[in-house]
Amino acid sequence: MNIELEHTGNLTATVKIDITPADYEEKVLKVLKDYQRRAQMPGFRPGKVPFSLAKKMYGPAVTADEVNKLLSESLMKFIEDQKLDILGNPLANAEKTSQVDFNEPKEMSFYFDLGLSPQFEVSLDGNSGVVYHKIEVSDELAEKYLEDMRRRYGNPADVDLSEKDDLLRGDFAELDDHGNVKEEGITSSGSVNPEIFADESIRSLFYGKKVGDVVKFNPLQASGNVADVAAMLGIDKERAENLNAEFNFTITNISRMVLAELNAEFFDTVYPGVEIADKDALIAQIKTDAAGSFVGESDKKFFNEAVKHLIETANIELPDEFMKRWLIDANRDKVSAEEIEHEYDNYARSMRWQLIENKLIREYDLKVDEEEIRDVFRGYFQRPGSLQLDDEMKSRIEGIVDNFMKNNEEVRRIHDQIFDTKIMLLLKEKMAPKEEPVSYDEFVKLVQQQ
Repeated sequence: MNIELEHTGNLTATVKIDITPADYEEKVLKVLKDYQRRAQMPGFRPGKVPFSLAKKMYGPAVTADEVNKLLSESLMKFIEDQKLDILGNPLANAEKTSQVDFNEPKEMSFYFDLGLSPQFEVSLDGNSGVVYHKIEVSDELAEKYLEDMRRRYGNPADVDLSEKDDLLRGDFAELDDHGNVKEEGITSSGSVNPEIFADESIRSLFYGKKVGDVVKFNPLQASGNVADVAAMLGIDKERAENLNAEFNFTITNISRMVLAELNAEFFDTVYPGVEIADKDALIAQIKTDAAGSFVGESDKKFFNEAVKHLIETANIELPDEFMKRWLIDANRDKVSAEEIEHEYDNYARSMRWQLIENKLIREYDLKVDEEEIRDVFRGYFQRPGSLQLDDEMKSRIEGIVDNFMKNNEEVRRIHDQIFDTKIMLLLKEKMAPKEEPVSYDEFVKLVQQQ
């Protein structure tokens, strides 16, 4: 056997593998003899099939199989021995490789194309210009969160005159084209929450009303959502889809959610175990919690901008034509060549980031060990600030964790989460982004501009 490497471009090469019958005949003979011992054919006792007949029947297929095994093993060993850092997988070069006839042992030559990984540098420093947007929680936003909390823990009460956010119950009656109640039309009892309507002019029809008042409106026009209309009128979706009629809605009840009072009982309900004496302390706690919940969004935006910066500054060249061939081969029967061509820029960006990420993992020795994964699973049962577990409970939890560790898919998911966190922390530490405070509304606009 002879193997040669020829560079065909800056980042491409072709491997030529020459093999002779001496490289594979012994293995082929061994397999055929095994076939002969196990073959069952009419007219022959088990194990007594002539070798010549077994060879005639199975020889070409066995030869092809053994040659392919030999090629795969030899190619992978050559790549490893030569320390070739390749992209994707080797691809057979059908143009250079002659048609092979496995019926007759002879010398054969096979060609495989390689995509070679580019050399590049990654600079993690504080001069990137990437900004970390820290979302500040305004008093207005905190007050809104507080109102939502009070509404969530409030109690409904009947009122005389409707206002915004009230829930109105009543009777629906379908109208004809002249505005009269339609004979055999849809009639039902139900409720209306005007705040789900997109049109302000339709919402306002339900404000300032009292029990007994009648509101005329088109449910489908008001909602624009067939499922909501079906639920509102108590009809099936198919009927609601073709319903474009006005209805009388006669109000029978007006209900308003009375906000929970700001007292010790409410403070203890929303923040059990936290000492909160008054509204100011509650607002401060809401701000702290909200700011903490926004960290993930800030991290995500920073990560996206850091990745973009690193890809642009690393200026990584790729063997594009080889990569397209490899993507088509790897996604055979899933994605067409036209789709690969159309989406190639996205594929290339992902590959460039993967190369950068792998380089960072090697340079900074990032790894995830089993104990870190087990700690995540343990966290499902032991929350910060919860009661201390006794030995028996700890043992039971470890047994459950052992079972979780047998779920390879879940273990891989947790592994990747931890790795992503470590990459994020590394980028934040080494790139030292400038922290820029923004309001939540400003942050949303920045994200929309990405």
